[in-house]
Amino acid sequence: MTTRTATSIVVKTNLLTLDGEERTVYYGPFLPHAGSATKLFLASIDRELSASGKYRHWETSIESVFIAPDESDCVVTATR
Repeated sequence: MTTRTATSIVVKTNLLTLDGEERTVYYGPFLPHAGSATKLFLASIDRELSASGKYRHWETSIESVFIAPDESDCVVTATR
């Protein structure tokens, strides 16, 4: 079994819309750990969600993930 030594993090946001729809959004990956830039990003997400008025409730968390060929915990896809 391979020993996993390289990790990164993603920001996970669980959303509950005013219509009662639940969604999960992931942002990242951020390498190699949760530092001050990631914490500022979390604060920015919180402000944007609050200002939008579209959500009844949301929770954000920082999740560790492993990204390597054929062993990843997640799939990285471009959004732009």
